[in-house]
Amino acid sequence: MTKYKLNDAETVQVTINNVAKTKIINGKPIVTYSNYIRLTPNTIYETDDEAMLNFFRQYKRKVRYNPQLEDALKEHDVPYELERCQTCGGIVKKISYNVVEVMDNE
Repeated sequence: MTKYKLNDAETVQVTINNVAKTKIINGKPIVTYSNYIRLTPNTIYETDDEAMLNFFRQYKRKVRYNPQLEDALKEHDVPYELERCQTCGGIVKKISYNVVEVMDNE
């Protein structure tokens, strides 16, 4: 079983929509999408569902730039990217980061 959790910079419960999951239908594994999954800070979860783990590895939250959020991400060594909004011509700055940390080697 592989463990996963919210990154340490998250301090409130997070709901993630359309999470990929594997279901066995007629003896065959099929990737489906659940409505949502709710994760709580400081809680470690376990799964052996590779579709879900791959979804979490790729899932990024993109929000309007906030210096306090950037400081929290730096403090907890969470990788992030700063981007300029393409729609408004780069006036608005956004920050993009992985919400879920998958602990492959633990």
